[in-house]
Amino acid sequence: MIKKGFFALLMVISFIGIAQEKDAITLKNEGNEAYKNKDFSTAYTAYSAALTLLEKDGIVDTTYIYNAGYCAFKADKLEQAIPYLEKTIELNYKEEKPYVSLGQVYMKQDNLPKMEQVLNQGLTKYPEDKTLKKLMSHCYLKQGLEFYKIGNDIKSKANSSGLNTSDPEAFKAEYTKADEEFKKALPLMEKSVSFDEKNDKALKALQNIYVNLEMAEKADEIKVKLESL
Repeated sequence: MIKKGFFALLMVISFIGIAQEKDAITLKNEGNEAYKNKDFSTAYTAYSAALTLLEKDGIVDTTYIYNAGYCAFKADKLEQAIPYLEKTIELNYKEEKPYVSLGQVYMKQDNLPKMEQVLNQGLTKYPEDKTLKKLMSHCYLKQGLEFYKIGNDIKSKANSSGLNTSDPEAFKAEYTKADEEFKKALPLMEKSVSFDEKNDKALKALQNIYVNLEMAEKADEIKVKLESL
């Protein structure tokens, strides 16, 4: 009786395991179908549920870990995407792709320090990847624009204030403040262009920074580059 009971228990455990595996397969198939139809939210939900079942059985499915992360990103489920994409990177799966997706997640969250960190990690392994380079260019552009816009705003307000005639010294002081912001933006814009020489937004901003900082020769070099695009 004990033996019969033991074997019956084993059969039940085996059946549960098989049922869970079948459920996981079904969920993955549902996810695949939703992915084909670009229903990324449904695909993410299915992949995530499948991975939960597989994890209980100690199964690591690298393909679907990446799929879950990518679909979460595409569905704007940004926080949910992060752990799956980080795990994909840890598993060294899909080469540069999880770095790209994770970088884009942080870009959408406007978390530029984390975006830069992830892209640096990706470029360390894949230094010639064009997508990673363009994203890094955009990352530095966005960082530089924060200072660049402040500088432009200071100059614009100074120009419309009438200080240039009523108080020339105060007017000059405002221009000096603006230049300090342009100086902060300068290395970031230069980095942006170094990663993507055809980033016209970065080039235009950099040209204006050079003009404002009276770096005429540098401004002319950028002008030539812009004309060649």
